[in-house]
Amino acid sequence: MPRRTLIDFHADISTLPSEFIVYDDGYRSWSYSYGEVMAAAGMFAERLRAEGIGREAAVAIWSENRAEWVVALWGCLLEGVVLVPIDYRASPAFLDRVAQIVEARAVLVGDTVDASAIPAGRPVWNLAGLRPRTGARPAVHHPLVEPTPDDTAEIIFTSGATAEPKGVVITHRNILANIVPIEREMAKYRKWAKPFLPIRFLNLLPLSHMFGQAMATFIPPMLPGVVVFTRSYAPEDIVRQIRERRVSVLVCVPKILEVLREHVLRVAPEAATAPVAMHWARRWWTFRRIHRLFGFKFWAMVVGAAPLDPELEAFWGRLGFLVIQGYGLTETAPIVTLNHPLRAARGAVGKPIAGVEVRIADDGEILVRGENVTTGYYKAPAETRASFVDGWFHTGDIGELDDKGQLRIRGRKKEMIVTSDGLNVFPEDVERVLNGVPGVAESAVVGLTAPGSHAERVHAVVVAALDTDLEEVMRTANAQLQDHQKVRAATRWRGPELPRTEGTRKLKRRELRDWLSGSAAGVAPRQAASDRSVASVLQRFAPGRTLAPDTTVDDLGLSSLERVELMMAIEEAMQVTVDETRFAAARTVADLEALARPIEAGAATDAVVAADPFEFPAWNRSPIVSALRRVSLPTWILPLGRVFVSLEVAGLEHLDAAGGPVIFAANHQSHLDAPMILQALPPRWRYRVAPAMAKEFFAAHFHPDGQPARARVTNSLNYYLASAFFNAFPL
Repeated sequence: MPRRTLIDFHADISTLPSEFIVYDDGYRSWSYSYGEVMAAAGMFAERLRAEGIGREAAVAIWSENRAEWVVALWGCLLEGVVLVPIDYRASPAFLDRVAQIVEARAVLVGDTVDASAIPAGRPVWNLAGLRPRTGARPAVHHPLVEPTPDDTAEIIFTSGATAEPKGVVITHRNILANIVPIEREMAKYRKWAKPFLPIRFLNLLPLSHMFGQAMATFIPPMLPGVVVFTRSYAPEDIVRQIRERRVSVLVCVPKILEVLREHVLRVAPEAATAPVAMHWARRWWTFRRIHRLFGFKFWAMVVGAAPLDPELEAFWGRLGFLVIQGYGLTETAPIVTLNHPLRAARGAVGKPIAGVEVRIADDGEILVRGENVTTGYYKAPAETRASFVDGWFHTGDIGELDDKGQLRIRGRKKEMIVTSDGLNVFPEDVERVLNGVPGVAESAVVGLTAPGSHAERVHAVVVAALDTDLEEVMRTANAQLQDHQKVRAATRWRGPELPRTEGTRKLKRRELRDWLSGSAAGVAPRQAASDRSVASVLQRFAPGRTLAPDTTVDDLGLSSLERVELMMAIEEAMQVTVDETRFAAARTVADLEALARPIEAGAATDAVVAADPFEFPAWNRSPIVSALRRVSLPTWILPLGRVFVSLEVAGLEHLDAAGGPVIFAANHQSHLDAPMILQALPPRWRYRVAPAMAKEFFAAHFHPDGQPARARVTNSLNYYLASAFFNAFPL
């Protein structure tokens, strides 16, 4: 049917009977159908109306990816409310500033953000309250005012934390200009896709990013497909999700593909020598071990939000996987060009989608025109005028169109740094903080590519006195910056001031970047393979830094993904297996060195010590012991507790709709807590509970050396009785 607004699209997908969203938070997973998600969206729209939040009012959302995020988006669209997404990694101060600018009537928060840090003054709603209900059916929602194509759907802010945020206004027309051409193209192949349905997407891009939002909310219903959200970015967990959930397509930033490449090379070293020229069938058979690792239904990676290293793209292509990349910006809602899945051009970002025009300016800048392009920046007419000239949007990127009409990106005209995680760093934001550090006269920030890497990292050039410690300067500045903004390395400028233009006094960043890339920067080259040390590994992540044993891991400014990559790099270089618990607890370079140090008999160390391994007994879940426990608990064990405790139970009705796994937590500790909780629970829960007991309480059992014989016997007896009659396990 013709689509004037997103509400027409909503009407179509509300009737789909299939599964829509799977959310895995690391402890359990939830699954919701299209109908259940849209029913919850309708209920949220009614709540907005009841709260007096209506058309053109704004609501901010600050959350990790989850089904309720999609519910909130559609609920706002149904009622004409403007949604303002905030990256879950952003600071509370940035959220508060944006909320002030748009005069947000409420803030929706997820579980991984610090809602307590949000300044008082506006309602804060937890997204858990929007959870779809099993079996719910969407009802027809009648907005008070019918939407128009030019109504604002979202405002997405793209600026850094310390500069004035700049909001991109996205209308229904902008989003539909992206959806409709892709939907028409996909319709040509839908009949051929039927044997492979449902197509499952593992989406690791944040929903606050327009591309991540499109790949989670608008693209899957066209098949229809299933979207999987997960919190973990560890390569083992990503691979497990892909294999166990039979995922077909991974949606991510290039950094994920880098981390997965390192994981694959460790598991299957033969991937490093994959030949370039080989038929796809033979390629698939040659690397069947790797395809088995991911599951045989997995075939493609869709990459966005940051530039993709051509060699990284080629690596996955040689293994028989398809890497699909496109080009776009928040201002283009977001797609400008997209590679055809079956006719992808390596090294290119595809052809313009239908309805979008691309032109290359005389200076090489990419210009875009079409209905997908934003109407402008929110309450920022000067910025809007600067970005639009003669109807063309100036992207600030440099590129070229080849003879086949494929767009190839060559670089950025703008000075903004895009990290490998797809996050934007504005140099002025970081410089403002650096210039406030005592001893710093002035600074310039550029994106510098580390040797042997395609990723850009924040590098500072500082004018400071010779007795000023640059390590201390970085430490002080990084404490005030967000993770993706943190300075990775700093170089002292020997002159009295940084190079600037004569007239406008603008910093000559390009010249500074060229200078840093040469020998004058003093950037250490990648260490030889034979130089195996943690210091050499760290140089890849902090090029040019002088790393002392007491340099903290936080000072390196690593993202969560880069921490995972660092752990894998240490294991590979040092040929050791790093305990994840100890790695997470490591605070300094010395701690990391201790992790990789070979174990020597009798060697003393004050480094981070791994905890005792967990021991989950299996014998107490055998049929005989389970039957003994099932008979003993209600007949003589739990009734004994009534002699000591008068028990009143309330709220059992809340367990009726609960499904496992569930944690029952007492608000204090005593030996009677577990029996009383078991006594209070209905039988269907009572006999499925496994109480955790303090392992230290059974020290004589687990560490008998030096313990009296009587203590060993009685302590072991206590352990076995607790495990047998209460199904307990040591923690």
